[in-house]
Amino acid sequence: MTDFFEVMRQVLVPMFCKETQLGRSLRSNKLAFNKQLLNSIMELANKADDLTLRNEDIRARIRQISKDNEVSIGQAQKVINVYLKYYCILRQKPEEVLKELDCPLDSQIMTKFKTKGVRRTSLKNMTEFSNYVAWQEHLEREGNGIRLKPDIETYDMGRINSFLGKDTK
Repeated sequence: MTDFFEVMRQVLVPMFCKETQLGRSLRSNKLAFNKQLLNSIMELANKADDLTLRNEDIRARIRQISKDNEVSIGQAQKVINVYLKYYCILRQKPEEVLKELDCPLDSQIMTKFKTKGVRRTSLKNMTEFSNYVAWQEHLEREGNGIRLKPDIETYDMGRINSFLGKDTK
């Protein structure tokens, strides 16, 4: 069963990459990017398992992947944050780990939670790390200390209700 779980952990990364259509917009070496992304996510997931995951770890990986592969912060953060969100929720990680996670930024979240003082930019053009941090701080305030809360309540609940044919208005 352990081998099966490990394979599933690694299969999810390419699935999330495909879902976000990240490969279509890469200007750099796609293979190098994919390897660095997979290794980073696996190391962050291991830290979540050990309950040693810290937000600084996640953001350092996002920043490094963006720099090494000449991709935007928006491109680097999406797959990492989506993967960690689902991984930690499905593995029932405690709240102290969930509080460390950043919200996966996308246009739906950025449109719904736009605010003064936080620059709205396309994710593809989000090159300033300080803008990414400002968005995460804003979402943390909206989620009463948990950056994931706005994403779960907006995006995930909307997706579930749509799947079930429920009116989301």
